[in-house]
Amino acid sequence: MLDATSVLCLLGFLGLILLAPAPADAASSLPGGVLLDEQGRQMIPGGFVTITEDKQGAIIYTPADYRRMARMGANFQVVRLALGKLGGWPGLEPDPAYFDQIDAMVRMGKEAGLKTVFKMTVYDIKSFGPDGWDKLWKNENGEQDKVSQAWRRVQERYRAEPAVFGYDLLNEPSRRSGVPYDQCQREDLIPFLRRLIDELQAINPEKWALYQPFLFDDADRKPGVIPFDEMTIPMRRRHVIYAPHTYEGNIDRIAPTLERYAREAAVSDAPLMIPEWGVPTVITADANLVQQANYAKIYQITANEIDKRGLGAIKAWFCGSRMPLRNKNNRNAFTWAIFSDATPVGNVERKFIIDPLARTRPLAVAGRIERYGMNFATREFEMVLHPDAALGATEIFVPADRHYPDGFRLQIGQSLVLACPPAGDALQPARAGDADARAQASRVRWDRDRQHVVIENWVSSPRTLTMRVLPGLGDTTK
Repeated sequence: MLDATSVLCLLGFLGLILLAPAPADAASSLPGGVLLDEQGRQMIPGGFVTITEDKQGAIIYTPADYRRMARMGANFQVVRLALGKLGGWPGLEPDPAYFDQIDAMVRMGKEAGLKTVFKMTVYDIKSFGPDGWDKLWKNENGEQDKVSQAWRRVQERYRAEPAVFGYDLLNEPSRRSGVPYDQCQREDLIPFLRRLIDELQAINPEKWALYQPFLFDDADRKPGVIPFDEMTIPMRRRHVIYAPHTYEGNIDRIAPTLERYAREAAVSDAPLMIPEWGVPTVITADANLVQQANYAKIYQITANEIDKRGLGAIKAWFCGSRMPLRNKNNRNAFTWAIFSDATPVGNVERKFIIDPLARTRPLAVAGRIERYGMNFATREFEMVLHPDAALGATEIFVPADRHYPDGFRLQIGQSLVLACPPAGDALQPARAGDADARAQASRVRWDRDRQHVVIENWVSSPRTLTMRVLPGLGDTTK
């Protein structure tokens, strides 16, 4: 993770909030790669990193927490696994209670409609640091075998669980000390990742393998430079996803960062997914409206750039702020938590962060998406897609309670408009201009609890269809 120094510098120069519109110049086809679910629908992963522990102990979630995630638009969680508790390091044995803990997280996520990605981290291994990475790459005492065994325990456990989507093989790896990054990528990182991918595909060939680049050493990080090494070597494996992180707080560098990552994914002909994103929050922002406005602007622009590319993106972290971090000068406490109270899971929303996260967006689409985006200033959402009536239901997250207290209208094509009143339990036809529109209206429902518009199936499959979500119950001819 990055410290908050660059964030504080940015906050000193940014002005008051400028609501970021949905991009008008979205490409004619989304460049991030298409991910499909079991039904063949296009998925747009979104949600939260769920940490299993911090230095004060385990973090235990409840079904109510997962319901909150769903009502913020989550359809994925990324669970940060602790390598030591999985018996993944010499001298350590697996902790059965830890497996029970992650079992519960997968189950509760599934019940709330979330798929799970597991991410392997080393933070629970005392004083792992650069010395630990050196030991892993030198592999003199079977360190790589231990990591492999830890993954095998997890993958065999969830072999038949469809709610488990994939495995993020090694979180923010560091290079071997004193060896150039490109040499370590060629000699250490790529061979080990290929080994883990091959072992995964022998156990769970239908699951996705996610992989990350090297994180630069502290001494090698420079202002204005992405803190991750560029991936230049093809993975030469199928069913893999390139999964770098971004914590970019400079709005001029958000789009270039994502563009660089897209080029790196293309090297391996892999889809791109951002399984951890979001500039860290300085604690002082909780009492500073100017800082909050600046954060909202950064998150809105980042969300629009993510949506412009059709990327899956997962926010760090769904937890409270009981353990703020500090940069090296021991000032400027910061956190990735989306809740401000000092409790493990958290309840008090940082709305300046969550409101841009919990935006109108597609979750699963029966067909293929051409473009989509939400205009935060007008609260209007538009999606252009190529529907496929054979693929089943389409689900759109519409945060009615958060962004549409005055109700909303759903426009499908030119002939059908459905309206949902404030706190409404159903969508009612406001305009249905022909027989197809009337038939389609009967196949659209509103899941108020999860804040989902569900189109149970398409009546027909026109070449191109435009959907809009508009605030209020006013002009149904718009």
